[in-house]
Amino acid sequence: MPPSKMAGWFRDRRWRVVTEAHGTGFVPLPSAPEDDLEGGYIPVVFDHGKFTVGTGGAFRSPLSGNPGLKGILLQEVDADGNDIEGSREPFGEPAVRAAREEFNAIVG
Repeated sequence: MPPSKMAGWFRDRRWRVVTEAHGTGFVPLPSAPEDDLEGGYIPVVFDHGKFTVGTGGAFRSPLSGNPGLKGILLQEVDADGNDIEGSREPFGEPAVRAAREEFNAIVG
């Protein structure tokens, strides 16, 4: 991962792992129409912020754009530790590890 790409996401920004994300949720397949309520969903299993995408789906990290099946859900927080609305992002475990080690960007 190029340091400049990591820096854009993690330098001078703070994130927390979304540990309250626990259980199974369903997300629409990218190819499913928005009004498809009968099908076109895949399960995503959350274990205190870590997740696994079910068969037939994948997530794309905002860092690499590569598809992945496992990752960690992060929430950006402000200087006081309050969630910044609309800033939840899925990242791969190596990126989260690097953000913690290189930028001290993961709090809590």
